[in-house]
Amino acid sequence: MYPSAGQDQLSYGAGQLNPAKAVDPGLVYDAGASDYVQMLCDSGYNETMIRIVTGDSSSCSSSTSTGTARDLNYPSMALHVQSGKAFAAKFLRTVTNVGSARRGKYKAEVRADRRLNVVVNPSKLRFSELNEKRQFTVSVSGGPLPGYSTAPATVIWSDGKHLVRSVMVVYTDFSS
Repeated sequence: MYPSAGQDQLSYGAGQLNPAKAVDPGLVYDAGASDYVQMLCDSGYNETMIRIVTGDSSSCSSSTSTGTARDLNYPSMALHVQSGKAFAAKFLRTVTNVGSARRGKYKAEVRADRRLNVVVNPSKLRFSELNEKRQFTVSVSGGPLPGYSTAPATVIWSDGKHLVRSVMVVYTDFSS
C-alpha cells in the first residue's frame, strides 16, 4: 500500500493473485446472490431495475431495510464522507475458515493513513473447525478531510501461514 496513492487503493485491490496461494486462501468473505440483491435494494434500485440486473424474478424483501451498500460482506470497504466534517463509521464483516480443519488463530494488523483511526474488534479470531464463521467489526473515524481527497487503510488477518488482506478507502466528493 502506498499512502500517497490513496486514490488507487481500490483499483489494485488486495494485490496480485498468486495461483498457488489462491487454492488455500485461509479465510473467505461469503456473499451470495441474495446478498447482492439486498445491496442493490439498499442502494435504491426498484424491482424493475433489480430484475434487469439479475435476469430473474428477484425483488426487494417486503421489510424496509435501513442498510447501505457498505453492509455487503465484501473484503473491500469504501466510505464516502462529507469534506470538512469529522466522521465515524463501522463495517461488520463475517469470514469463513477454509484454510484448515485444525485450530486456527488469526490476528489483525491495521495499516492506515495517518488521518484515520481504524480499530478491528475483535482483533483476534480463533477457529476450531473447517467452515467455521467469525464476525468482526472495522471501525473507522477521523477528523475533517479536505475536498477531493482519499485516505486509504488495509486490514491484514494473519495466522502465520495465510495473509488475508482487506482494503479500505475513505473519500470525499470528486465531482464539482
